[in-house]
Amino acid sequence: MAEEYTYFDYTKAGEVATITLNRPDKLNAFNLEMLFEFRRIVDDLRIDLERRFVIVTGAGRAFCAGIDVTEKAREEWYADPRQPNERLFQESGQNLVRDWTNLHQITIAAINGACVGLGLGLVSVCDFRVIAEDAYYSIPETAIGIGYSVSCLYPLLALIGPAQARRMIMTCEPVLAAESKQIGLSHNVVPADELMSASLELVEKLSTKGPTALRLVKRMINAATVHQMADLAAMEPELVQAFYSATGDIQEGLSAYREKRTPRFKLETD
Repeated sequence: MAEEYTYFDYTKAGEVATITLNRPDKLNAFNLEMLFEFRRIVDDLRIDLERRFVIVTGAGRAFCAGIDVTEKAREEWYADPRQPNERLFQESGQNLVRDWTNLHQITIAAINGACVGLGLGLVSVCDFRVIAEDAYYSIPETAIGIGYSVSCLYPLLALIGPAQARRMIMTCEPVLAAESKQIGLSHNVVPADELMSASLELVEKLSTKGPTALRLVKRMINAATVHQMADLAAMEPELVQAFYSATGDIQEGLSAYREKRTPRFKLETD
């Protein structure tokens, strides 16, 4: 009997599995349970030899708004024995990103709306990205005083290089669909009502290629790009926890975000 999920629709048809983030009232932002549910789906795909392709998309008007940073969500996270501190959350998130990256299936992100923060991290490690004309990417983390962590930075660097990554992360400016194709972040831009059909057309094109060859090329590309940064990723949980503990910026940033005001971050001279 197929497992049921609270925050995902997960279906299989022929060689294709489709994952739909299904928390539309929160713009598909990840809470802790959603993170662990996605991990179970990835574990299921890892041992599924019948599925050659995976399409991931979002329900409603957003693909994924990143991490749920509401006060209620953060209180629940830090009361959960699976996530008692920031270091373990970083490690758990990294494990998910790494396993999603290493799936033997070819992964296609069908980006139907806003793709923010962790959402962008997940699609960055997909093999292909098809984006709706009215969708966009955004990394707002530094605006609330936190870095772009959970191993999301490294695949972004591999895709668009340091200059564009700096612009997205440091200015928090969104990248619209048309520009995302120009800078190599998306493979194809299509009308919103053609998003899934365009993704399935890509599957059809890929399905005529040798499955072993596709899998091998995927692993070789990952080894030559994302996995070169594994040493940095190994240090990230410790550095992020130390940063959050030392500055207090995350508390001020989140408070300012919720109160819709400009944050007052501490300077070294304070």
